[in-house]
Amino acid sequence: MNNTDHNGWPDEYRDPRNRPHPEVLRVTVEAADEARDGIVETAEATASGESPSAVVSFASVTELRKILTDRRIELLQMLTDIDGAAESISALAEALDRDYRSIHEDVTLLADYGLVFIVEEGQSKRPYLPYKRIHLDIELVGSDHSEEHAPA
Repeated sequence: MNNTDHNGWPDEYRDPRNRPHPEVLRVTVEAADEARDGIVETAEATASGESPSAVVSFASVTELRKILTDRRIELLQMLTDIDGAAESISALAEALDRDYRSIHEDVTLLADYGLVFIVEEGQSKRPYLPYKRIHLDIELVGSDHSEEHAPA
């Protein structure tokens, strides 16, 4: 029987570098029911042998912007530039010319939202981004003003 206390992954996938990952991480802003529909589509694509993209959804543009600040996008870009894996948080901080504490906080937050993984090797924590590309998918739609009344 497999132990699955690694966020639901069996032991052989304890290390996120050993898990299957698609090439693209899609970051979206969509309502909960739209996100649910996307999960169903992803499951159907996987069942038919396709390689769907991974998806992280935010409920609003405001929420996305709180998480994906310019500095965190710069961090994600750096990870993409170095093939997804930094030697350590310290090495990433040095490469970005930022202090360790702010990089540690950013990596932890991005990991909490599923945008990166943290690989623990001894006392070292290595930020890991398994995707070759990150696609931001934000749709801005006009409000429905059909129920509003014109001023008298």
